[in-house]
Amino acid sequence: MRYPIFLTGLALILSMSLAACQQSPTTTDSTGDKSSESTGDNINEDFIELGQKIVKTRCAFCHNTTTSGDSPRTDAPPLRTVLANYNPDALADDFREGLQVGHPDMPDFNFSVKEVDGLLAYLISIQEPQE
Repeated sequence: MRYPIFLTGLALILSMSLAACQQSPTTTDSTGDKSSESTGDNINEDFIELGQKIVKTRCAFCHNTTTSGDSPRTDAPPLRTVLANYNPDALADDFREGLQVGHPDMPDFNFSVKEVDGLLAYLISIQEPQE
């Protein structure tokens, strides 16, 4: 009889912990107004910057990693066009699981969850508009 009560209590504690993790710290300015210390835009920019660093060090040997120009390897598409051919969520899953992405000449990847989030944020930020 105690087992279901224990599970209910554990679920309640976990949900409260997760809710607390999602709240942004607030500060009070000189006027007494509260404002969020970190915004979603800052977090997104941090991920984009992380992704940009990764593609410059891991992908730029073969792929163009910017919003214009050709790739160093003619058989490697510019990264700004990649998401036209790959579902972002499926690509993220492949990166996380270390599956072969692209063609056999591409290196194996071993990215952390944060790195995958950064890669996807950067790829999304440089994509060409779909026609």
